[in-house]
Amino acid sequence: MNRIVILAAAAAALIALPASAESIRVSTVGKTPAQVRADVFQAARKVCQEEVPGYAYRVEAARSCVDNTVRATLAQSSDPGLRLASR
Repeated sequence: MNRIVILAAAAAALIALPASAESIRVSTVGKTPAQVRADVFQAARKVCQEEVPGYAYRVEAARSCVDNTVRATLAQSSDPGLRLASR
């Protein structure tokens, strides 16, 4: 399993300029895939909340941002359990 999953707010590019996308490191040491996914979800919520403050459909945009960010982040993992969780 990766020691650290880097959460890249790839989906935020749909809402904000790519240059403003934030990254958060999520440690995977000693965690199950479910725990890592939960941590990635929380980090994605934080990033997406900051990326969509003035968007007209803020709730829908944030939800879409979180879903896409979690999916894209887990898909980048070298751990098969995390990649499976991204689907």
